[in-house]
Amino acid sequence: MRIAIAVAEHSGDNIAANLMRALKVQQPDVEVSGICGPAMVREGAQALYSIDDISSMGVEGLIGRIRKILKIRNDYIAQLLGHPPDVYVGIDAPDFNLPIQKRLRRAGIPTIQFIAPTVWAWRSYRIHKLKRAVVRLLTIYPFESALMEQAGIPHTYVGHPLADQIADRDSSPDRSVYGFAETDTVIAILPGSRINEVKRLAAVFLQTAMRLSEVEPGVKFIAPFANEETHVQFKQTLASMNSPVSINTVIGDSLGVIEVSDLVIAASGTAALEAALFGIPVVVSYRLSLFSYWIVKILSKTNHYSMLNHFDGGPVIPEFMQNDCTAENLSREALKILRDSNYREEVLERFKEIATALRQNSNVRVVEEITRVAAR
Repeated sequence: MRIAIAVAEHSGDNIAANLMRALKVQQPDVEVSGICGPAMVREGAQALYSIDDISSMGVEGLIGRIRKILKIRNDYIAQLLGHPPDVYVGIDAPDFNLPIQKRLRRAGIPTIQFIAPTVWAWRSYRIHKLKRAVVRLLTIYPFESALMEQAGIPHTYVGHPLADQIADRDSSPDRSVYGFAETDTVIAILPGSRINEVKRLAAVFLQTAMRLSEVEPGVKFIAPFANEETHVQFKQTLASMNSPVSINTVIGDSLGVIEVSDLVIAASGTAALEAALFGIPVVVSYRLSLFSYWIVKILSKTNHYSMLNHFDGGPVIPEFMQNDCTAENLSREALKILRDSNYREEVLERFKEIATALRQNSNVRVVEEITRVAAR
């Protein structure tokens, strides 16, 4: 079986790499190629392009790189049409993947979108593009099914692969790997996986760490990064602030860092969900450029940004977005979590409910769908 996969984020790369491992159990000779991250390459995928070639943040990030991204997409389509795969799997990144899938489907190549665009939250018009582009949609959140059913889009709820991956981790977290003792209070700082995210969030996260260290002496901090570029940007920001706070930084292993933490301060996105799935309290925050922010506000259909606040039962955690993303707000919420055991337990109980809903043996179900669609 020959499968083409495209990812645009490090979170998608992680999902694709785990999917490849599950695929090889059923299809030992499977060949995977496409737009890949380092995790996919380690699993044996042939990288025609790197995720770093097409990754962008916000509208202004896209505008700055649009010509390069469009050229890559057109070249990639030409390669796929010239040497058709048995099935094309787009993982997240709907703005990049849906035009590819539409062209391929017209040419008779089966197309799957794994992870639906958030049409229930903003830019609802994309649901019509989705219907024209894919043979099968694989959704990862239970509340998406009703909308897809209403739109007449063939879909399967497969659960979230991260939920299974985290549940299947078989080793007890070892804090000594990161230089911490079992009695330490450890706070993980995750300002995002892209350079623009780190530029916008690093300073306020570091200011938050300074505030917390003043009122909670002895608290320890650690920050994992997706790559050397974001790591360097964070270290530059840290140096420019002359901060007295010591931050242990590592490249990679964000899951391991989250697992050994007592609290996570994270950019709204995958890291916040990962913390919840580990049962670690999380403070969620985000900042966009003013232009990107107003575009989002105009096209948004929801008042909540974090995925954790869209499950049945209503919002789970506060979100500190844009002007509310301040060290004062973040440190106040962090202290509430650290000091108010009842509040902490309420949050963790909701996290358990979310994790249960998302654990569906996702990779096995996705492999079944890919095999079925490719055979058809």
